Amino acid sequence: MVDVVNTLMLISLMCLLLGVGLRTPFGAVLAVARQYHLVLRGLVANFLIVPAVFVLALQGLPLGPDIVIGLLVMAAVPVASAAPPFVGLAKGDLPYAVGLMLIVAFLCVPLTPLILAVCLPPSEAGLEIDPWRVIQILLTAQLIPLSVGMVIQHVRPSWAQTLLQFLPRLALIGVVVTLSLIAALQARQIVGLGVVPHLAALLSVLVCLLIGNMMMRGEAAALRRSLAVSTAIRNVALALLIAGTNFPGTTVVTIVFVFGLLSLLVSVTYGKLTTGVGVRGAEA
Repeated sequence: MVDVVNTLMLISLMCLLLGVGLRTPFGAVLAVARQYHLVLRGLVANFLIVPAVFVLALQGLPLGPDIVIGLLVMAAVPVASAAPPFVGLAKGDLPYAVGLMLIVAFLCVPLTPLILAVCLPPSEAGLEIDPWRVIQILLTAQLIPLSVGMVIQHVRPSWAQTLLQFLPRLALIGVVVTLSLIAALQARQIVGLGVVPHLAALLSVLVCLLIGNMMMRGEAAALRRSLAVSTAIRNVALALLIAGTNFPGTTVVTIVFVFGLLSLLVSVTYGKLTTGVGVRGAEA
């Protein structure tokens, strides 16, 4: 069953990233990349500050090695392809969120395995991360389908429009089915985690949100909300694939799943609170 879940997640993630590429012209990425000072803030927040804060903070918490590994895996896989819709709900800067997500998707190939190799402790089962396997996952599930989609969008826009009529739905169905299977398989482990790991996951999400917001201090509110939500919603699909492949049958998968759900709930709540404040301020 674990192999089935990992395969379904891989196919779903490939379809998801292919769909993102099909919707994204090269010019949109270049337009965001030209705002190098804003992009740099997003990259520093996600690839440097979040992992560093997680490593330091988790040392002082009474958590098992597998819980720490799961949270550090989340720290190493920033900006999910699902982040831009939540940025839109929070009335953040959507073009910036999409451009940052695409740039991060390419940079994950060299940086995510490096972060994992440097930060992760051995698991309770004695398992260790395989950087080459992580690179293979990143290439197969993220970089190649994203690149292929952007090339098709550029060379054959009509093909892209045809594929977009069914591919996003197919990817969404695959992700929902996979997450449902994981939830069913991990239900007992989720309940058995205890209060402290759940609180640690929640605090980790809030820390990511705060880091994203603080890194855009001095910029427009829409940009602050955009980076805050983008930083909080880590790439749970990719993290589950890495965890399920490298740490099968451990609580690493469980805490990654819990983090992913909490990040969505926190981001929706943050969006409603901040946009609500903005509306009341405008009316006043």
